Amino acid sequence: MSKLANLYQNSDGPTGYVGGYCDRLVELIHSLDHQAIADCIARIEQTAESGNTIFCMGNGGSAGVASHFINDLCPNSYVEGKKPIRMLSLTDNVESVTAIANDFGYEDIFLHQLRCLMRQGDLVIALSVSGNSENLVRAVEFALANGGSAVAWTGFDGGRLGKLCSPTVCIPTQSDEYGPVEGIFAHLAHIVSGYLTMKRGKYLGHEMEMMPERAAGGR
Repeated sequence: MSKLANLYQNSDGPTGYVGGYCDRLVELIHSLDHQAIADCIARIEQTAESGNTIFCMGNGGSAGVASHFINDLCPNSYVEGKKPIRMLSLTDNVESVTAIANDFGYEDIFLHQLRCLMRQGDLVIALSVSGNSENLVRAVEFALANGGSAVAWTGFDGGRLGKLCSPTVCIPTQSDEYGPVEGIFAHLAHIVSGYLTMKRGKYLGHEMEMMPERAAGGR
């Protein structure tokens, strides 16, 4: 029996299920590869410093995290005099997504956008619970074949994206744990955006007050 189904069957109602689900989230958070996350942060920072663009993409709930990630990191980290972190979510233009899906096929909704937008040195961040979403795999293969780089956030065993991308942050889970994985994707986005924003010298409050100079170095 799969993980969440087993939890449901053995819980004594909603309270027991909630407690077990929260325990599972804590277990998965503690399993994260901190170095892989740090490597993702470094890759994003390197891409930004070179003036290149970061493209985020995912399906379903992962698409929502991709868009949220842009919201948290792209405008919020802007500091006058520093190179902006240029980021786009390939899921946000529903007109383009549906047109490409209709005319070429859903498998090419991200690939076709990269054909038009990507330059050498750009970075693709692929969010996929299974790691096997065909539209993400095709886009990553295109990026790697055309002078770009690729990072993956995955669940399960990492799938095809885990083999293609470096670094990959894999959340080791069973096949029914889409919710826990996508929840942790959101935590990863907050970790990355919070760190890079503060490294640029900003607090995380809405007033966007600058931090003391010593703290802004990110050491």
